Amino acid sequence: MATRTNNPPKPYLGFGTRVRKSPYFESTLKWGCKEYTTYNHMYFPVYYNTPEDDYWSLVNDVTLWDVAVERQVEITGPDATKFTQMLTPRNLSDCEVTQCKYVLNTNYEGGILSDPILLRLAENHWWYSISDSDLLLWAMGVAGKGKYDIKLVEPDVSPLQVQGPKSKNVMVDLFGSWINDIRYYWCKETELDGIPVVVSRTGWSGEVGYEIYLRDGSRGADLYEKIMAAGEPYKIAPTGPSQIRRVEAGIFSYFQDMRVTDNPYEIGMERLVDLDMEADFCGKEALKKIKAEGIKRKLVGIEILGDPITMIVPPEYTPGYFVP
Repeated sequence: MATRTNNPPKPYLGFGTRVRKSPYFESTLKWGCKEYTTYNHMYFPVYYNTPEDDYWSLVNDVTLWDVAVERQVEITGPDATKFTQMLTPRNLSDCEVTQCKYVLNTNYEGGILSDPILLRLAENHWWYSISDSDLLLWAMGVAGKGKYDIKLVEPDVSPLQVQGPKSKNVMVDLFGSWINDIRYYWCKETELDGIPVVVSRTGWSGEVGYEIYLRDGSRGADLYEKIMAAGEPYKIAPTGPSQIRRVEAGIFSYFQDMRVTDNPYEIGMERLVDLDMEADFCGKEALKKIKAEGIKRKLVGIEILGDPITMIVPPEYTPGYFVP
């Protein structure tokens, strides 16, 4: 029988087959990840040291993040561009091949479903690199309502992020000097020692950084170890995304700063909405009404005075065991 106690045991996350593991999962264990959460039905490594230690590694040197939880919604086919536009209120008419865009996905009521990075790999080949959301299921529903000649899948693609002021050094050592030519929010299909990847000049840190989208899940450990080896001279550290740094940079986090009950005007992202474009998108009429009537609430920042609010660093984990 369960009993109440004033000294409850420390909870921990059990690993099983119900929640997916990334291609880098074993590498994150090897390199000492102490805490995982779940995100997009996957295990997500978030802390290796303290949040403060991980923060200083990010702002002073270079960090490697397993963000395979950023699943891709891949849209290809003759109607791929039309359908991709249907899912976002941002005007994509000026999005060139190999360009990336930060976008919102809205439902028919104007609520925000996700705030992904959109990559255009070819004329009719798009990826939505999604936040914590079931955007693929929504897209399938939208596709079922219309007549679109498209293929809609979650591909075998798993991103890593290399972030921090020394990230460019690591990337040049890995891929060559062409890394210097990638503009902010652009991407390139390439390979690393036969490992197929897409490299983009994007990230969730506010620092110089890149994302490496692995296109063959069987090569996860190979890619991870190559990056760690290349980063050793630059004091690379495996970490999770830094909540401290993203708040400093004013970067949003889905479910923390917005959710489906919020619309773009309430979170101050009206720049990502084009109500005048000819193309249709989910929520267009609803957002027109919201804009005309005005909003009654708005996301704002607050400053909390007093002593810093710290978090409890969890106990250490070893594969299959809980170590108090």
